Amino acid sequence: MREQFTKQLTELRQELIAIYTEIDLNLHRAVDSLVAGDKQQARAVKKATRVIDKRCAALEDSTYQLIALQNPLASDLRLLQFIIFVNFNLARMSNHVRNIAKTTKRASEKQIPPQLLDLLQGQANLVYMVLSATVKSIVENDLAEAAELPELDKPVNALYKSFYKVFSQLRTEEEISAASRILMASRMLERISDNAVEVGERVVFLLTGNREPLDTLADLDEEELEDLYVGQNPSLHKGTKKIEKMTSKIPEVAYTQEVAARVQEALKLAHQKNPFGGSSKKKSH
Repeated sequence: MREQFTKQLTELRQELIAIYTEIDLNLHRAVDSLVAGDKQQARAVKKATRVIDKRCAALEDSTYQLIALQNPLASDLRLLQFIIFVNFNLARMSNHVRNIAKTTKRASEKQIPPQLLDLLQGQANLVYMVLSATVKSIVENDLAEAAELPELDKPVNALYKSFYKVFSQLRTEEEISAASRILMASRMLERISDNAVEVGERVVFLLTGNREPLDTLADLDEEELEDLYVGQNPSLHKGTKKIEKMTSKIPEVAYTQEVAARVQEALKLAHQKNPFGGSSKKKSH
């Protein structure tokens, strides 16, 4: 009986990580489609997110059904609570990805300042790093990885705020209309990053049984973090090969010097009186 229950918990956790992986992959595709003006790829992303939504709904149903049938306690209940909460955030992230893909069509015929696209790509790279750290904390049951999330999220928020500085400097109606599309995509990226940080907070609860703020954990050394762990559910250490195969699909992304330089150039322009005058270009796809 216990062996079957552990198997069911393992399968639920694997599905959760599989959904997370699909969201990460489709976020890459959504941002790429927006930057390139690729409406065909954007349509594929929207279709993929609708499939993700159905998987989230099915995972929620399966989790509640298991709670009703098994009356779980202790680490079993923590894991099921974790799956429900994270699944809720994944559904929200899927919706944000779909909104970015929708922006591709709305922005494809607009004169988009290339510096705005540089800012968006830079912000996206930072978000990819947040997502990678979050899924690593889940897969490896790693408190230290979760504790880093607030610091990784800070530059994402900073770049989002920079879009408002750019927006306030635009003068023509055409520039404002184009920039508003990119601003919405930036907002979606910022929300996805926040969702990932919230997931990290639940990783802490899963592994410690306590609701510790991530900022508090960041001040602890390795031994102090180790002392926080409580008995872990057996399913957290099962099906690892399948999980590693799934998450290996996620591209490794770094905030490179080239990306950083382009972002800094765009930010400099944001403080000029006419930052993008004469530099806009029309999407061709």
